[in-house]
Amino acid sequence: MSDQVDTEPATGAPLRVLFVEDNVDIAELSEQLLADWGHQVVTAGNGADALAKLSGFSPDVVFIDIGLPDMNGYEVARRIRSTLPASVTLVALSGYGQEEHRKRADEVGFDRYLVKPVRDDQLAAVLTRCLSRRGG
Repeated sequence: MSDQVDTEPATGAPLRVLFVEDNVDIAELSEQLLADWGHQVVTAGNGADALAKLSGFSPDVVFIDIGLPDMNGYEVARRIRSTLPASVTLVALSGYGQEEHRKRADEVGFDRYLVKPVRDDQLAAVLTRCLSRRGG
């Protein structure tokens, strides 16, 4: 996450965001930023926690770190795709930007692939697109 805070997504009804990240500092900063932008945010520190939180939370967008401690983000995405509607936006967060990683992300159903460190304007672009897809 960058220091940049002036790039905000388009406004509209708050999105429900699940942010899956094992780095506590990144998870907390991201949660605060997204909440400051008016969205409802739930965080999870690993794949099992993320999947468990889906029983009581229906997200519009899910940001998933690929390098999770218990199961990788590809597996988390595969499981989410098998249970949630296709309208849910899945975004991979990874320190790896090679084509093989992006291809694998496409294969399991990610909609976007962002290379860390993720900038605020990249998060804003994803959220703006989600808002526009659902009509504001």
